Amino acid sequence: MTGLLTFLLGLLGGFAAHTVTMKVSFKQRTIDNKIKVFDSIIGTWVKMRNYIFAHHPGHPVSDVPAQVAFEFDQMYGQSQQLIGEAILICEDEALTTELNRLNEQLYRTPWAQMEYEAVNAAIEQFKTEALLAVARMRNDIKRSTRLELSDFSHILSGLFGRKD
Repeated sequence: MTGLLTFLLGLLGGFAAHTVTMKVSFKQRTIDNKIKVFDSIIGTWVKMRNYIFAHHPGHPVSDVPAQVAFEFDQMYGQSQQLIGEAILICEDEALTTELNRLNEQLYRTPWAQMEYEAVNAAIEQFKTEALLAVARMRNDIKRSTRLELSDFSHILSGLFGRKD
């Protein structure tokens, strides 16, 4: 009887240790993915900002050269792909909505039709808003480092089958 009880306790203890280890490993991969995606979004925004300043003629123009528009569209497409990845890994829907809004703002503003000083002011405003989003990204990553009750309930839900 003692052997059977010891076996059952060992089985439960092994299961608990294994599932917690798996959950920690999953959370670590999630954190790594969040860091990669958030870093890439910020990097793409910096490239877009630099591209805006590098290709602004210094005065308003109504037409942008096709190659400049194409390259900027490519950067936008890359940033949208990264935001799609962020939506998959980030549980904070308000944060991903804000990231998308900022990305759209950076892309849709008619930079070439603005005075250089207005471009500079708009970029500074964008940077202020982006820094607030970066702080939220950092908090989202920090929240992912804790094991919470929902994590343990998720582990236990594996014992009782799928819930659709």
